Amino acid sequence: MRLLERRDLCDITGSDHDSTAVSSLGYARYRHEYPADLLDGILTEARRLAEHEWEARSADRYLGLRHLRAAHQAIPAVKSLMHDAARLRRLSELAGVELEPYPITRAASHINFYRPGEVPIQHHTDGAAMVELIPLYTSGRAQGGATLVYQAPPEQGRHFLDQGRRLGPADHLAIPQRTGHAVLMQGRRLLHTAQTLQDGERITLVLVMRSAAEPWKDGNSLARLLLDDPLEAVHDEWLRDQQYQADLFRSTPR
Repeated sequence: MRLLERRDLCDITGSDHDSTAVSSLGYARYRHEYPADLLDGILTEARRLAEHEWEARSADRYLGLRHLRAAHQAIPAVKSLMHDAARLRRLSELAGVELEPYPITRAASHINFYRPGEVPIQHHTDGAAMVELIPLYTSGRAQGGATLVYQAPPEQGRHFLDQGRRLGPADHLAIPQRTGHAVLMQGRRLLHTAQTLQDGERITLVLVMRSAAEPWKDGNSLARLLLDDPLEAVHDEWLRDQQYQADLFRSTPR
C-alpha cells in the first residue's frame, strides 16, 4: 500500500492524551493493493443482496444507515479479505498496534450504501476500536464524497448535539472516499458522519477490527448491539467474548 495521508488522534481532537484509545492513530488513507476482481465480485454480490434480500440482511434502525451487516457471512470473498494475514500485518504496522478481526459476527463487517439526497448516517462513534473503509464503487460529481470527522473530543461533540446545536462544515475535517483507496480509522474515538451526496452514490466495504492486546477498549455493549440486531444473533458470542476479555485482562501485566 502507498500512504497518502495520516493524522494522529490527538492532533484531530486537540487532546493531549486519550487513555481510552488503542493507538495514537486517528486515521490513515492509502492506495490499497486488494485485487480488483475480488472487490468487483464483492460489489456484484452486495448489489444482489441489497436488491433481493434487503429485509433479511439489513438492519438500519440505530443510525439510519443503509447497510448489510455480517457481510462476510453472505459473501465468502469478504471473509477471505477480512482474515488475510498480510493485510492484517500491514494495517497493524500502520496503526502501531496488533489488530485482529472483530469477533462478534453481526458487527464484524458491513457494506454501506450511500445514495444521493439522503442524509447518510447520524453523527456517531463506532463500537469497535478500528475500521477499514474500502470504497467498492463511487459515482457523481463528489466522486464518492467524504467521511466527516469532528475536530474535537467526541464527548464535546455529543454534548453540543444533545443541546440541539448543529455541527457545521468548519467543525469537521473531510476524509475523501475514493475507489482504489482505503481508510483505516480509529472510529471509536472520533465523532464522525458522512457527506451527503447530491448525485451519484458510494458503496463501501467496512471491515471491523480491535486491538489484540486490549480488546476491552470496546464500545459495543450488548445494549448497543441490540439497537441493530436481535438478541439471539449476538447474545452467546458477546458473552463468550466478555469472558475472554476478562481472562485476558486478569493475565495482562500492569
